Amino acid sequence: MANVYPFRSLRYAPNRVPLEKVVTQPYDKISKDMQERYYALHPNNIIRIVLGKTGPEDSATNNVYTRAAAYLKEWRASGILEQIAEPAFFAYFQRFAVPGTTEIRTRKGFVGLGRLEDYA
Repeated sequence: MANVYPFRSLRYAPNRVPLEKVVTQPYDKISKDMQERYYALHPNNIIRIVLGKTGPEDSATNNVYTRAAAYLKEWRASGILEQIAEPAFFAYFQRFAVPGTTEIRTRKGFVGLGRLEDYA
């Protein structure tokens, strides 16, 4: 049996940032051009955490992952991202067109905290 629990997520503080300028497509759908557009939209766009830019100056101590961690820490400290007060489950809806048709479907689910088991 799966163990699934509510959790205290982080979210953007809507009074601190314009939400329409800080969200993105899923990281695996983002092209280089889209990445550039997201970077230009807002300095607190989530792109900086989920799919940051790499550069020739990257090193073991300054790279896409260390910069993402620094953004996360900074945004939490400054109130850009806030942790919700009470644990919760989060409804998740995706509307999409069925490939090759004009049919629109909605996928419904939720996000919660799951327990991992070692099955080895």
